[in-house]
Amino acid sequence: MKVLQWSMTIPENKQSSFEAWFKQTAAPEFEKYGALKHELYKVCVEQLKNHQLVEKNRYIESLFFVDSFNVRDFFSRVKSRPRAYHISQAYEREFQAGNIEFRILSKIS
Repeated sequence: MKVLQWSMTIPENKQSSFEAWFKQTAAPEFEKYGALKHELYKVCVEQLKNHQLVEKNRYIESLFFVDSFNVRDFFSRVKSRPRAYHISQAYEREFQAGNIEFRILSKIS
């Protein structure tokens, strides 16, 4: 399994519209590019344990693909297709996503 993972901060006044947009627009679009699953999480802000990372207004988005998935091709295809590219730009443009971090994860076990 290969996972593309973004974490980002979304301002409070944009969160409910971002969550609805994600379910209705972003997830279905990116699943067209071979994603087996597309999930969105919000980081809990209640401190329960030492070493717990607590981040207010922080979201984590994950796209799951088969091991042989070509990440470079994915980004090239998204950039070359107007609808997908528009959606990929909406995170920052429409929802003011900030402090964006991106990871590519490969499953070990």
